[in-house]
Amino acid sequence: MFSYVFMKILEMRPRSYDQQMDKISRGRVRAAKEAVAGEVPKGSHVLEIGCGTGELAGLMIQRDATVEGFDLSPSMIQTAKERIETENLSDKFSVSQMGVDGMDRFRDEQFDAIVSTLVFSELSDDERRFALKQAKRILKPGGIIIIADEVVPKTFFRKILHTVIRLPMLAVTYLVSSSSTRPIPDLSGELARAGFSIQKEIRSHGDSFAMTVGIKEKGEK
Repeated sequence: MFSYVFMKILEMRPRSYDQQMDKISRGRVRAAKEAVAGEVPKGSHVLEIGCGTGELAGLMIQRDATVEGFDLSPSMIQTAKERIETENLSDKFSVSQMGVDGMDRFRDEQFDAIVSTLVFSELSDDERRFALKQAKRILKPGGIIIIADEVVPKTFFRKILHTVIRLPMLAVTYLVSSSSTRPIPDLSGELARAGFSIQKEIRSHGDSFAMTVGIKEKGEK
């Protein structure tokens, strides 16, 4: 699934972002979000890291979740606010414009679940470590974290193939948007080192995409 490389370009047109990503990815991005939403326990209080236009939030709200989301892009946040107003979601969905460096504003043990799709691959190593440290702090004991993102394939052959196919698209994306993404070398390992117990990791799309689910064990701080 190399279409997520183009998401930085599509973010320049936030009102059509979801439709265009769905078209380019042949429904795979939407399917990934549905899979993430399906892992969230019904009725959860959820934090979404990088909420974008609010598409995933809408799917979780269908499972009776209450969602707080944040995103660094002002245009994405504006589109999410329009979704809230149009769909009358003000009692279920709230958004803020900020990056992961603002996560220290949340209270200890505030959320039942934390989710993120196609965001961690945009972060630096230090930003990911900080985000996971904060996620552990603000999750309730027994809470769940679900991250779906681009990852580095495990086998040498798949790594080479992934790089060869990805590089031209990455170059085009950078020329147009002056930004890019980096596949995560060891997503499960990063979650484990942050103190989460890994419940599952589902890899797909030539081993270049993973949905990883971790738990904050009860009794941990």
